[in-house]
Amino acid sequence: MESTIEQLDSLFKGGFVNGILTILFYIIVFLIANHLITKFIRQREFKHKEAVLRIKSVLLWTLLIFSVLSQITFLQDIATTLLAGGGIVAVIVGLASQEAASSAVSGMMILMSKPFKVGDTIILKEYDLRGKVTEITLSHTVIETLEKNLIMIPNTLVNKAIVENMTHETEYKIAYLSFDVSYESDLDKASEIMKEVITNHPLYYDVGEEVKIHCTELKDSGITLRARMTTRNIDDSFELCCQCRLQIKKAFDEAGIEIPYPHITLTK
Repeated sequence: MESTIEQLDSLFKGGFVNGILTILFYIIVFLIANHLITKFIRQREFKHKEAVLRIKSVLLWTLLIFSVLSQITFLQDIATTLLAGGGIVAVIVGLASQEAASSAVSGMMILMSKPFKVGDTIILKEYDLRGKVTEITLSHTVIETLEKNLIMIPNTLVNKAIVENMTHETEYKIAYLSFDVSYESDLDKASEIMKEVITNHPLYYDVGEEVKIHCTELKDSGITLRARMTTRNIDDSFELCCQCRLQIKKAFDEAGIEIPYPHITLTK
C-alpha cells in the first residue's frame, strides 16, 4: 500500500494529493477566466470579435496545458523543453513582426474603445490628414480623403496621434466663418450682411440662437469679423461656409464694404 502511494506521489511535483488539487485549481481558474473574458468580449461591439475569441481560447488553453504538464513529474521536461523552444521562437517572431503585433494591439484598443467608427470623419492633426473612415482592421485604419483617395494608416500611428472626430453624434455642429474688412468700412453693416446671408441659407440650422458676429482681431490692414453658426452635421458646415463666402463677398461689394488686400502704389 505504501509503495503504491509512493509511486503515485512520485508522479506529481508536490505529491499525489497536492498535484491533483493544484491541477483542479488550474482548471477552475481556467473556466472562470474563460467565462469572464468571453463575456467581456461579447459585450463589446467590434468587427473582429470572433478572431479575438479564437486568440483568447488559444492563449488560455496553452496556459492550462503547460500548467498541468508542469505538475506531472515525467512530463515536466517536455513542458520545459516546449516552453524554452517556444520562447526562442517567440523572440525570433517577435523581433521579426514587432510592428505588426503592435498594430494588432493598437487595432484591438481602437475597436474596443471606439473613439471613432466606420463612416466618421476624422482629423489626424500631426499628419495634417482629414477624411472619412472606410475600414478599421486589427492592423490598419483606412480613410477616404476629400479628393476620394484612400489612405491606409497603421494603427500604431493612429493610436499615438491626436484624433479629432468631426462627426461625433450631437444635435448640431458649430462652424466659424471669418472675414477681414477695412477700418473705413461700416462694421455694423458688415455684421448685418454676414448675419443675414447665413440665416437665410438653407443649410443653416436654427437652434434658437441668433448668428453671433465677433471681432476677433485688429490687424494692420483690417478688422477680422467672425460668425458663429450652426448646422446639422459637419458636411453641411463645410458647404455652408463655402457658399456663404461667395454670397457675403458679393453683398459686401454691393454695400461698398472693402475687404483689405495688399496695394502697390507706384510714384515717380
